[in-house]
Amino acid sequence: MLLKSLWVAALFTLSLPTVHAVDGNGPDVGQPSPNIIGRTLDDQSYRLKSDKGNPKVINFFWVGCKPCRQEMPELAKLEKQYKRVKFISVHTLVEQPENIIKFIKSLSGAPSNIVQTSGGIQETFQYRGLPHTMVLDSDNIVLMNLSGYTPDNMQRLTRALQKLPN
Repeated sequence: MLLKSLWVAALFTLSLPTVHAVDGNGPDVGQPSPNIIGRTLDDQSYRLKSDKGNPKVINFFWVGCKPCRQEMPELAKLEKQYKRVKFISVHTLVEQPENIIKFIKSLSGAPSNIVQTSGGIQETFQYRGLPHTMVLDSDNIVLMNLSGYTPDNMQRLTRALQKLPN
């Protein structure tokens, strides 16, 4: 009975989204980022491939993700600190825009650029769980992947931002 309980607990744990630091999943470092096609919350079209010239932090989130709720205000603080870096938060699932707006307004802060997609992002970007954050250079080359929200990941992100060229 104990063995069966341990097996069920292990299976349940493996099915949970990634919330700890795991580097290396997502698009290959040193390669161009896949494209993101979506709409901003003010209904403007957005294409990552057309958005070059500034380094970027791309953060994938979902309104039902508790670690995303914790991470977004910290990303907003970094956005204010690193003004030459464009912060873009991408909602990963199909959701009514008003639900995303409600989620954003419920936070103490969030990055200023929010993009909604029509789904398929996880398959395209090959990340394991949410939140997932990428750092891109000004030509949209992947510099870093961070999975999950942890203090260590926030420190790693800050160090990566400090190293970006002016």
